[in-house]
Amino acid sequence: MILNDIPTLRKNAELAIKQKEYKEAHGALLQILKINPQYADAFYLLAMIPLAIGNIDKAIELIMRAIKISPNKGEYQVQIVKCYTLKGEVLKIVEWTEKAGKHILNSAFDNDILGVAYSRIGLHENAASYFKKAIEIKSNEANFYYNLASSLKFLGDFKNARDAYENAIKLNPKHYKAHSALSSLGGVASLGNNINRLKVLLKNENEPENVLLLSHSLASEYESQERFDDAFEVLIKAKKQRVKQLNYSFTEDTEMFDSVTEVFTNPSVKFTEGYNSDKAIFVVGMPRTGTTIVERIISNYPEVNSVGELHNFEIILKDMAKLNNAKLIDSKSMHIASNVNFEELGQAYINSVHATSGNSGRFVDKLPLNILNAGFIIKALPACKIICLDRNPLDTIVSNFRQIFSPHYAYCYYSNSLEATTNFYLKFRELYLFWQRLFPNNFLVVNYESLVNSPELEAQKIIEFCGLNWQKNCLDIQNNSSPVATASASQVRQPINNKSVGNWKKYNKYLDNVKKQLNEI
Repeated sequence: MILNDIPTLRKNAELAIKQKEYKEAHGALLQILKINPQYADAFYLLAMIPLAIGNIDKAIELIMRAIKISPNKGEYQVQIVKCYTLKGEVLKIVEWTEKAGKHILNSAFDNDILGVAYSRIGLHENAASYFKKAIEIKSNEANFYYNLASSLKFLGDFKNARDAYENAIKLNPKHYKAHSALSSLGGVASLGNNINRLKVLLKNENEPENVLLLSHSLASEYESQERFDDAFEVLIKAKKQRVKQLNYSFTEDTEMFDSVTEVFTNPSVKFTEGYNSDKAIFVVGMPRTGTTIVERIISNYPEVNSVGELHNFEIILKDMAKLNNAKLIDSKSMHIASNVNFEELGQAYINSVHATSGNSGRFVDKLPLNILNAGFIIKALPACKIICLDRNPLDTIVSNFRQIFSPHYAYCYYSNSLEATTNFYLKFRELYLFWQRLFPNNFLVVNYESLVNSPELEAQKIIEFCGLNWQKNCLDIQNNSSPVATASASQVRQPINNKSVGNWKKYNKYLDNVKKQLNEI
């Protein structure tokens, strides 16, 4: 084998990777390294093999070897960003996006990767700029428009978000996530509807996840025409298929809730001291219960920054406990998690947030289902404040059932069934009462109906609990310009109102079993 064979071997390896013929690609790249052990691209391309099959740590190791040989190659650094984005390691994402961003990136896909990374850490303005660069380079890629639209939505630019979603659909009529997101923007009734387009797609689609996305989109369109029965029935049909596909049972979630309370009532569990910082304010609850309104009220204060919905705390906790579970679901995992160093956990979490939000003042982290981690959060940050929203059970259950969550977010699998959603609400209520009793100085429960009907009175309680000075203009959430990473992005750009109270009544005919479950408790 002579040195001039390297270009041919490299070309063959790239083609094999593209065709998922990883054994052939691996052999060709090893031949290159026998010829030239310092050939950086061979290590880089080798990394694409474990990356493709989910071995992210091995991919990082190989890319780092390529970077050691060629430290100034932007595409290598972009792939490191991608790896750490997949792992959810915020500090590493920040570190490597800064390094990669110093290079002029001529690849549309490299720009898109950086955009996704910035979106992942809540820097949506940065994300949008990279998605726009990707589109400038390659204007016929549907996903670039979809990603841009998502960031524009968070930034409150709904018109351009709508246009970008439509561009994604124009390029790929089967971009079901774009259809779903477009309908979720609202304003359908005044702009016309896409019912016929969606019905044609739905008729020809069999994959349960795609059917679910299309059905949620179609339901939103029906609701805009006040066709509430049509909306609910299309959801019921699609969600039955999805439950079968997931093989989901609420017994999994029952074990999760019970394991949480068991750990925090077990006298043999001894938690270490936490990290002394009062910077974190958490807003939790079930999704669609008004958590975003509270976040907007608090973050209207100049000294308080909103960091959106961060998964940082649980990611760091699971990493420190060396747990690879999709969620902390059983007693064994909970007990392992209880043995971490809580001072280190608290500091690592605060550092991860400051990496993206800066070091000034306090911040609000609004991940609703952090309610499950509330005990661990308080042990790690004993000076933190947690505000939990509770809403009328029927409104909560219906809103969760009607909401489309990320298909792979295991914590929300319950939402595919009215029965499971009801059970989840009941366990959630038990849990927040448990936290309220256990940590009265850290944990405040706020009723959604009271908040929207008497916003000034309830907001004063919230602000006092957070240790802030009352300012009436904090109620003007429509003037809060910070990004909103939530399904409520369009609603919370409006003044506080009670329009959603009693929304369950539109679907009353479907709720007999739900009411029975609630009354049995």
